Amino acid sequence: MTGPAAPRPGISVVLPVRDDAPALRSCLAALARQDRPADEIVVVDNGSSDDLLAVIAAAERDQDLPLRLLQEPRPGVSFAAHAGYDAASHEIIARCDADSIPPSSWLARIERQLAAEDDKLVAITGGGRFAPGPRALGRWLCGLYLGLYGLASGLALAHPPLWGSNMAMRTSWWNRVSPRLAPRPGIHDDFELSFELQPHEAIALDRGSVMPVSWRAVVSPRRLLAQQRMARRLLLRRWEQEPPWERHRRRWAGRRSPL
Repeated sequence: MTGPAAPRPGISVVLPVRDDAPALRSCLAALARQDRPADEIVVVDNGSSDDLLAVIAAAERDQDLPLRLLQEPRPGVSFAAHAGYDAASHEIIARCDADSIPPSSWLARIERQLAAEDDKLVAITGGGRFAPGPRALGRWLCGLYLGLYGLASGLALAHPPLWGSNMAMRTSWWNRVSPRLAPRPGIHDDFELSFELQPHEAIALDRGSVMPVSWRAVVSPRRLLAQQRMARRLLLRRWEQEPPWERHRRRWAGRRSPL
C-alpha cells in the first residue's frame, strides 16, 4: 500500500521588466496558456514609463492571471530580479524575461524535473529560439549564441550556466545563496547566480525546453559589447575569489564525494 502523494510544489514566475509593455503583453498571454498554470506571476517594474500598468490591468481582467506587481526603482535587471526572487511565495521560482514567449509546456517541464529529482538538483536552465522569423534559423542562431555563452561560462564555472530568459530554481536554494549576492548595475545577474552552485549541487540543462525570445540580444552591436564587458568584469572579480582551476578541482572532488 502506497502512502499519500507528495504535495504539488507551487511555482512563482518572476518577470523583470522596464519599458517593455508590448512584449510583456505577449509574454503574459503565453503564461495564460500554460498546461500547468503558474501559482503566481511576480512582475517587477524597474522604472517603466510606458503603459505597463494598462497591460497588467488588462491581463488581470481578461486572462485571470495571478499577478503581483512590485516596484523596484533602482535601475538594473540585477535589482529587479533579486526583488522578484525575494518576493516569491512558492517552492519553485521560474524566471523568464518580458520578451520571452513561454511554450505551453514550460512550467509543466519545470515542475516535473524539480519535483522528481533529489535536492542536489537546485536549478534548471533551457534553450531558446530567436523569434519572430524562420524557426530553423532562429533556433540555429540562438543555439550558436547560447552555445558560445555556455562554452565560455562553462570553462569558468565547471557546469552549465543559468540563462535568465529560461530558468528555474528551488526557492530554498535562492534563500541559501542570496545573502552572498549583492545586486548592482551592470552585471549578468544569471551568470553571477551560477557561481553560487556548490560542488554537491547541480544545474540541469533541459535541451527540450526551447524559449522563443526576441532578436535584440544579437542585433545590437552596442548591446553585445555591453554584455561582454559585464561578463569580463564579473569573471575578473570572481577569479580573484577563486581561480577557475580551483573551482574545477572542487567540482570534481564534489562529484566523487558521497555527500
